[in-house]
Amino acid sequence: MKYFLGIDAGGTKTEAIILNEKCEIVGIGRSGPGNYEGIGMEDAKKNWMLAIDRAKGEHKDITFEFACFGLAGADFPEDFQMLEKEVRSLNLVENFIIENDASIALRAGNKEYWGVIIVMGTGNNGYGRTRDGRWYRYFGEGYIFGDWGGASSVVEEMLFRAFRSYDGRGTKTLLEDEVLKFFEVKDYNELAKKLYYNPSDFYKALNMAPLLFEVAKKKDKVALEIIERVVNETVLSAYNLMKKLDLLNDETPVVLAGGLYKGANFLPEYIQGKLRMYAEKSKVVLLKIPPAVGAGLIAYEFSGYKVTDEIWEYLWNFDYSSREWF
Repeated sequence: MKYFLGIDAGGTKTEAIILNEKCEIVGIGRSGPGNYEGIGMEDAKKNWMLAIDRAKGEHKDITFEFACFGLAGADFPEDFQMLEKEVRSLNLVENFIIENDASIALRAGNKEYWGVIIVMGTGNNGYGRTRDGRWYRYFGEGYIFGDWGGASSVVEEMLFRAFRSYDGRGTKTLLEDEVLKFFEVKDYNELAKKLYYNPSDFYKALNMAPLLFEVAKKKDKVALEIIERVVNETVLSAYNLMKKLDLLNDETPVVLAGGLYKGANFLPEYIQGKLRMYAEKSKVVLLKIPPAVGAGLIAYEFSGYKVTDEIWEYLWNFDYSSREWF
């Protein structure tokens, strides 16, 4: 039996998946952060290997025909050259490919490897690919690179609007009180000191993003404005990718990936409605398959196998929470 490995290494976790030659899921393993930019290369590699080891389970003798490493931080040509050396140093697999984590998520979102994906997880990114392999990707490195979105941007905006609500420069919002509760402080003087002297507390606050949708349910104007900005940024990013790649007139799949899009059930439908003003045939879909599966599929296809309708149905309907994966 031949086996294929897919890796999704991001800022908060690493996930590995093993597929066999029938494209059946053999195992999934999870570990800590896998982005070398955040934790350093050696710690990132340890988490890659830990996730792979956990995916193998009791079958430690599994060897891989091909592997795809979807790595956050694989942005520029020199990044790919460096990462190729690091992956080869693992002595894990002879044949492999390195992809950016946005491209493996797109592969996981559509039976065929084309379309557009907008990612709003911890950060924000966007990637588009045509049927013939042309592609375009945003830098995905933050505000000064033209990117806005994901938990980091949303939480920053929530804090900005909460502080302005408190000091009188902005519209009153329920976020003012909810932010204090989240940080477990009594007032904004205490919160200001907490964030000023301990900047790392902001990263802990990334878990505050779901609070935005809870406040929005109470018809809070500010919370709704922030959500509207998420929607508009998604539509603009997807439209621009389709325009650059001449996909506006096609039935282009637009995949939404990342925890932020799971904050409210209406988001995909709302985004679809707005996007169809510019790309009438576009089809918005919320990513159901873990991006690591997309990496596994790239490895599978690089080995000459094809993803059939039956395989796709199996992967799309697989219950990824059905087992207690590590």
